[in-house]
This record gives sequence, C-alpha cells and structure tokens, in this order.
Amino acid sequence: MQVQKPGGTEIESRKDDPSQYEGMRYRLIDSTLEVVGHVGLEHLTIRKVSEHAGVSVGLVHHHFENKSNLVYKTFVYLIRRVREQLTAGRRGIVDPVERMKFTADMCFRDEVMSPGAANVWPHMWSSSAYDKDVQRLCTAFSRRLRSNFIWDLRKAGCDKMMATIYAMQAMALVHGLWIEHRVAATMSISEVLGVFHAVIDHATNRGWKASMLCHSGTNH
Repeated sequence: MQVQKPGGTEIESRKDDPSQYEGMRYRLIDSTLEVVGHVGLEHLTIRKVSEHAGVSVGLVHHHFENKSNLVYKTFVYLIRRVREQLTAGRRGIVDPVERMKFTADMCFRDEVMSPGAANVWPHMWSSSAYDKDVQRLCTAFSRRLRSNFIWDLRKAGCDKMMATIYAMQAMALVHGLWIEHRVAATMSISEVLGVFHAVIDHATNRGWKASMLCHSGTNH
C-alpha cells in the first residue's frame, strides 16, 4: 500500500503548472523579505516564513532546501530584480549623464532600501567573503554596474582611463553613501542623491571639456 505524503497532491499540482510553481517561490521570497524586515536575518526561520506566507513548513522546504538556500535564492532574486529594472530604465534614456544618474538612483530605490532588502544586502556582501557562490553573484553584479558607469562616462566624453577611475569612485559612493544613509543614518536620501548627482556632474563636465579641447586642438 502506497502512502501519500501530506500535501503531496498540492505540491505535484504546483510542479505541473510552472507559472504557479514560480509564483509560489516568489511569494515565499517576498515573505522572507517581510520577515527579515521585522526580525532581521539572524532571526529568520523557515517556520516564520511559512506563517507569514500562510503555507505549510513542508511547502517552503519543497521550494528551498533549508534556510541557507532560501537566503541565497533571496540574494539572487534581489540582484535580478534590480538588474532587470536597470536594464529596462537605461534603455529609454539617451543622454549619458541622465542615464548615469538613473543608475545611481536605482541603487537607492525602494527595491534596495526597503527594511527587508536593506537587512539582506549587507549580509550578502559579508557572505561573499567565505561563500564562493555568493561571491560570484556579487562580482557579476558589481562588474555590470561598473561597466554601465564606464559606458556612460565614455559617452559623456571621458577617455578610457578617466572613465574607469570615475566609475570606481561611483562604485565606492554606492557602498559608502548606502552605509551613511541606511546604517549610520547620517544622511537623508535627498542628501545622498544630491551628493551622487554632484559627483556625476563634476566628472562628466570635465569629460565634456576635455573632449571639446581635444577636438579644438585637432581642428587647429
């Protein structure tokens, strides 16, 4: 006699419908972010996620092997969401300076600064020091972001070397201003964006001037 595990029919039906299956995974990750926003990542448990989502603990374990796997998939979800929004938003902006400012703004949007997400990001970066999978995730995200900054700076007139230097400074600003605003609480979000935009204007103004001088010298 074959014994069916409790909830087996529900699980199998979800697997038969890919959209429903993925929808449940995203629902559980959203619940994870909500729980982390209230209790912090260190107090996150599978049971708390299941209770918030209104599903069984077994269903959460069906989608995520354990807490570590759930946290990692949450990292992936956050990065993918920010990356997709960056790609979609940048595509519609022609001016390179405005495109760079949009990229900077995205680093401080609600998707990154909400209580749950804001508690997860620092843990993700610290985990990359000993978790190779998380390190690869963080490295790929950083390289994409820096590449976007370099591309915009080059389009704004900076030469390759200066574009790379300014892009590295922009990356440092992302992390530094994030800590000042979210952790130290020494700056408002308007001050953060004001500083970032001013740095972008300063860098690209120099770029435009250098480009104009270069063309002027060529014409003479």
